[in-house]
Amino acid sequence: MDANLLQIIKTSIGFTEQDAASLHQLGPLIRPAVPAIVDAFYHRISRHPDSREILAGDHAVEGRLRQSLGLWINSLFAGTYDQAYLARRATIGATHLCLGIPQHAMFVAMEIIWQHISDLIRSSQVPQPEAKLVSLHKLLTIDFALILESYKQGYADQVRESERSLVRDKLTRAEHLAEIGSLAASIAHEVKNPLAGISGAIQVIRKGLQPDDPRRPIIAEVLSQIDRLDSAVKDLLLYARPNPPRILKCDLNAIIERVLKVLRAEPDMRSIQVDFQPDPQLPPLPADEAQIEQVLINLLLNAAQASDDGDTIHISVGINNSSLRLILRDHGHGMEDLVRERMFEPFFTTKAKGTGLGLSICRRVVEAHRGCISVETQLGEGTTVTVDLPINAA
Repeated sequence: MDANLLQIIKTSIGFTEQDAASLHQLGPLIRPAVPAIVDAFYHRISRHPDSREILAGDHAVEGRLRQSLGLWINSLFAGTYDQAYLARRATIGATHLCLGIPQHAMFVAMEIIWQHISDLIRSSQVPQPEAKLVSLHKLLTIDFALILESYKQGYADQVRESERSLVRDKLTRAEHLAEIGSLAASIAHEVKNPLAGISGAIQVIRKGLQPDDPRRPIIAEVLSQIDRLDSAVKDLLLYARPNPPRILKCDLNAIIERVLKVLRAEPDMRSIQVDFQPDPQLPPLPADEAQIEQVLINLLLNAAQASDDGDTIHISVGINNSSLRLILRDHGHGMEDLVRERMFEPFFTTKAKGTGLGLSICRRVVEAHRGCISVETQLGEGTTVTVDLPINAA
């Protein structure tokens, strides 16, 4: 806490040496009554739900708080209000923050203490009680300002530490992902060529089989699994070694229709209907056609895998300010909160099959085109993905 803060507040409030002397004169009257004031204070606040929750029957915590309150009341009448006094007030706010005592509780506490002490002063025979009460009110105001300031600084420190911790975690995770991505790319590169050779050899074997050969279904399943592996390898290479987009004028309507034709044979799409009405007024899109196709394929397969047989996926396109907007909506399972928060993380997936790179690749491609992608989802209701891509090239 700023060492000059105490003096600044004292000057602003008009707290003088005469006020300090008046409070010092009250010490002999107040000190014997401090235990009773503390008891009365805790009796009153124990009826408040917030207080009961904080203390929660912990007698050790309450005992320490009672002792601290007694010391604080006694220090009000010490007559010396210097940097040591400031330092003690700083610890009060930090303690309140640590215990989870809300700031509004300090308003209540100050008022209760003020009532008890002012009643005691007025009922005593001290000279000029009202003048002394004015001095006490000034000091309580100073204390309240100091405690709030320490509370604010402590909270700011907590926020900064939380942010630093979050940044450290993100950096560590980014480093790990970079290492995983590099390793995955190396493995994928080594696997790709042998996989192509295996696929070719299996197809040669299939050609040599008679149409009614019982081994044909086995060969077909082997080729299906090879295709699955090849798709995973392509995803790994695409994520780990992305190519910058090759921007040309594209017809988004035509890209969508072409992707729908390609995906009709996919098992996940066979029982799903797709509603898409091209927009003839759509202007050309400056984009890498192959990369936009990849985004559409990933989004459509995700939507199909989240849908039930007979469901319909709706696709719409249009102009949104200076962007072309693509909206893809399904009525499938939707996502839980945890999945929604992590859905763009690479290698995160809830599926039994897949690399968990589909949405990561989509976001990377869209952002490489200076666009943005957003997802709205509700568990049991479905998911809507919105992609905005700028009409004007950079």
